[in-house]
Amino acid sequence: MKSYLSVIFFLCLSVSGFCSSDQVIYKFLTLPNSAAVSALGGANVSLQNSDVNMVYQNPALLSGDVHKNISLNFVSYISDIKYGSVAYAQNIDSISHWALGVNYMNYGSIEGYSEYDVSDGLFSAGDLCLNLTYSRLLTKNIMAGITLKPIYSYIETYYSFGLAVDVGGNYYDPENDFSIGLALKNVGVQFNGYDSQEGTERREPLPWDIQIGVTKRLAHAPFRFSVTYVHLNQWNLNYYREPSQNNSTLTVPGDSEKICWEDMLFRHLIIGAEFIPSNSFHASVAYNHRRSQEFALPGTKSINGFSFGVGINVYKFALGAAYAQYAASGNTISLSLSTSLNSFK
Repeated sequence: MKSYLSVIFFLCLSVSGFCSSDQVIYKFLTLPNSAAVSALGGANVSLQNSDVNMVYQNPALLSGDVHKNISLNFVSYISDIKYGSVAYAQNIDSISHWALGVNYMNYGSIEGYSEYDVSDGLFSAGDLCLNLTYSRLLTKNIMAGITLKPIYSYIETYYSFGLAVDVGGNYYDPENDFSIGLALKNVGVQFNGYDSQEGTERREPLPWDIQIGVTKRLAHAPFRFSVTYVHLNQWNLNYYREPSQNNSTLTVPGDSEKICWEDMLFRHLIIGAEFIPSNSFHASVAYNHRRSQEFALPGTKSINGFSFGVGINVYKFALGAAYAQYAASGNTISLSLSTSLNSFK
C-alpha cells in the first residue's frame, strides 16, 4: 500500500509540471469548503479532529474519528454568488476509511449581451465536483489518502468536463496533539473546453497546489495554532504580470511591481489560532497575508486578510459560522452543520 500511494504521488507531481500557467480553470476548487476552514484563513492540511470537512483539505485527514459523520456547508460569497458542499465518511475497517462529498458553486443569474450591445436575456453558470476519498493508516502515526474528483462546469450553453486528484499524508501525535500534513491538490486535466462545441477546443490547466502545514495544541492552555504554507510549487505570487519574451503563454514579474522576499514569503503563509475552552465551544481567528495585500485599497484601512469563526455543539449537532473579508465590499459568511449518525442510535 505504501508503494502504491508513493507511485500515485510522484505521478501526480510529474503531471503537475505541465500545469504551470497562471491562467487556470475550476478555481472554485481552491475556495474554503466549510466554516472551520474559512475561519482558519482558507486552507489547512494538518488539523486532525472529528470534522469530516477537513477531508476536502487533505484526504489523509480522513480518520476513524469521523465514522458515519455527515456535514452540510453553505457560503454566501461575493455579490450574488453562493456555494456549498456536503460530505459523509465511514470506516471500512480499523485502518482504512472512505468518504463521499459534493461541492458546487452557483454564480446566479447573469444578463447576457450580444456584440451589438443588445440584451439576450438572463443566463446561468455553475460548477460541480464529486469527491471520492480513500485513506489508510500506514503506521501508528502516519495516514495517507487520495481523492478522485470528477468536475462539471457550465456557462450559458457552454460546458466543460475535467478530472482532478488530491494526494496527501499526515503525521499525528495524539499524546502531544501535534500534526504535520502535506497535500498535493487539484492535479488533473480538462477533458474538453468550453469552446469545444464550436469546433476549436482549448484545454486549460487546473489550479494545482502543494501545501504543507503544522498544527499544535498547547499542553496547559486552551489554544491551538496552525501554520499552513501554500503554493510550494510557485514561489512568485506577484499579481502584476508581463508577457515573457520566450513564450507568450507564460508570464514573468513586472519590474515596476516587484515584491521583496520577506513579503513574498508571508504571502505563502496562513496563520490561524483557536480558543478551545471546552468540547462544546471554540473560536478561531486567522490572517492571510496574500489576501490582505492583494485586496488592499490605497489610502484606506480594513480588516481584509483576517477571518473569524465560532463553533458550538448543541444536542447532537455541531454548528459553525465564519466571517471573512476579501475586500471593502467582499464580505463572506460561511455556515456549517454536522452530526454523527451514530449519535441517533
